[in-house]
Amino acid sequence: MRPVPNAREESAVQTAANCRGRTAGGRLGKAALVLLTLTMAGCAASRIPRNEERALFNPEKATNAESYAGQKGGLAPAEPDSGLCAAPGASNFILPGPPRGAGHSPLAGKAMRYSTGDRFNITVPGMDDFTGDYAINADGRVILPFAGEVPAKGLTNAELQRRIEAAFIKAGVFKADGLKISVRPMQYAPINIYVQGAVFEPGRMVINNLKDSDKTEKYMTKFGDSPMDRFVPSAMHAAGGVRPDADVSHIKLVRDGQEFVLNWRGAFTGDTVDDVALVEGDKLYVPEAPCFQSGLIRPSEITTPGIHVYISNLTQPALNNAGSAITKDSVALPYGTRFLQALVNANCVGGAHTSNAGRNAVLISKNPKTLRTEVIQRSIEELVRSPDRDALNPHLMPEDAVACYDASGIEAREAITTFGALFGGASQAKNLRGW
Repeated sequence: MRPVPNAREESAVQTAANCRGRTAGGRLGKAALVLLTLTMAGCAASRIPRNEERALFNPEKATNAESYAGQKGGLAPAEPDSGLCAAPGASNFILPGPPRGAGHSPLAGKAMRYSTGDRFNITVPGMDDFTGDYAINADGRVILPFAGEVPAKGLTNAELQRRIEAAFIKAGVFKADGLKISVRPMQYAPINIYVQGAVFEPGRMVINNLKDSDKTEKYMTKFGDSPMDRFVPSAMHAAGGVRPDADVSHIKLVRDGQEFVLNWRGAFTGDTVDDVALVEGDKLYVPEAPCFQSGLIRPSEITTPGIHVYISNLTQPALNNAGSAITKDSVALPYGTRFLQALVNANCVGGAHTSNAGRNAVLISKNPKTLRTEVIQRSIEELVRSPDRDALNPHLMPEDAVACYDASGIEAREAITTFGALFGGASQAKNLRGW
């Protein structure tokens, strides 16, 4: 009576049957075993990843691996979705900006504006009861002695000084004739900003965080402050930077119900930008453009300086965490790195041509439009040799993952080793049990 095969033997035999069919009588000779393992290696390599979405976020990934596999010399780039858009792989493409001479936002400029938590000093000559340090409350107002509460949020220093003078005069504390006061900023506080639209990590952001050293008595007694982290670039960096499909010429700023349009195309072209000092509760919305713009995929004031990418390049499955290096952090790469560059970084390119020319690689990425994971596969050798490689060589996005597969020859060697161990174990079991 034949014993029931264990799960490993049954799975191996079933897999072989699905790929090539069972051999006559269920017995495999050595030659048939070699042939079977080579065929199985080819079957495994032909399983191309599929994506549900027809239009991928990055047009350099739009030519799917189903049609790419086995092609020589690359493929023609996919047609752009719009007449305004460039073909996949086009270098430094950015959508045209507003008409020449278009006005900038009335808020644009480096003039600081007060927000909640900000501290300033009021000096009234000869009046110690009114001279002192003040802070703006959470509701955006400052409380003055004998003059009530004065709205201060969103005002420049000059505007706040005039408003405080008017409040003292209106309350009868001072007469208009001869009144002299001085308002000087001391420290600008952290603020909360809301960022939405075509950025990698939308949400509520805290910018201009203060260090402990900024809160010491020595620091607090000085006058003046230069909080460069309270401008538009800090909010964009906190939100992960603008995406390649962002319309950077029409960024919207909503403040107290009013909407302003900011043009930041100059961050990539060298023209003037609409930088604005932000205040608590400002909302920034980055609209989506109809095109994927390769010119935005580089470090800038409003894009991320670098990205984290997860890389795997194992010649055989690891048996523990240390061997597979999964406990290590992701690899940091400059923003603008392409798939092929990451493959070189992962040591997936080069080596012996006979054993390595047939390697494949996959790119795993989340589509920021649909929030679905997309996987593409490329032949590394074809990617290196293709004349239109840029059209098939995607830019990497934050938190992408890159994995390399061995060539069919290496896969066959591993398969032979695996089946040799499997059937060798079965043969020993037969001798022991007297089959």
